[in-house]
Order: sequence, then structure tokens, then C-alpha cells
Amino acid sequence: MASTLLLTISASVLTAVADWAGWHFVWRHENTTSGQEPNKHSAVSIFFSYYLPFMPTLAVLLGPAKLGVYNQGFATVSTTILFAVLAIVTGGVAASAWSVGQREVSEVESRKLIDAENTLPSHALEHLKWTTGMLAICCVFWTFLLIR
Repeated sequence: MASTLLLTISASVLTAVADWAGWHFVWRHENTTSGQEPNKHSAVSIFFSYYLPFMPTLAVLLGPAKLGVYNQGFATVSTTILFAVLAIVTGGVAASAWSVGQREVSEVESRKLIDAENTLPSHALEHLKWTTGMLAICCVFWTFLLIR
């Protein structure tokens, strides 16, 4: 169970860092102009980005292997559900970010014709690929924990 705890903590931290990087470098600049302040986090995005990734760690810690607050059956069910939720969420966000990147690339000529700006500024687009890659790695990590 110690290896499960270590892997879960690693996946939780990696997910929170990936969410922070994606927000800080890319998504807070979405649909902003040069004179406008970056977008702010909402309560829902803070929950999904920074609280939800650590729920599986808490489930493992409170299980019989560490603190023994609840039995092995509950620990197994709760971690399985949370691993699945996080695999789906991180995979979905990574797929959505990849889709936005593909749309930005394919619509360059169209925007030039109508003098429209990109939804993401160029400095945010530079960070889109690596932040999307981090989220895809998180998805693989959570999927590994799910099928383990």
C-alpha cells in the first residue's frame, strides 16, 4: 500500500502542477485584449484544479493502510471512483486543449480575412502544447492507477 500512496501523491501533485501551469501560462489569457487584465479563477475551477486531485490521496491516507478511519472495501471503492474521475477529467481537459490548439492553427487564414484576433494570444499559444502534454501524462498516470 505504500507504493499506492506514493503513486497517488505523485499523480495528485503532478495534476495540480499541470492545472496551475495550464491556467497560469495559457487559459487566463483566453479572450483578453492587450489592455485587459488576465481572467481570474472561479470557485469551480479552483475546486477541480487544486482540491479534486488530492482527494484520492486523502482516500488512501484515511484507509486501513495508514490511519484506519474506514475499511478496505470503502478505500478500494473510493479510490477506484476517484482514479476514474480524475482520468476522465484530465483526459477531457487535455483533449479540449488539443482541440483549441488545432482550431487556432486551422483558422489563422480565416481570422486574417475578417481582421479578428485569436482567442489566445501568441504567448499563450506557445505554452499550449507542453501544458496539454502534462495533462495527457496525468491522464495516463490516473489510468495506470485505475487499472493497477
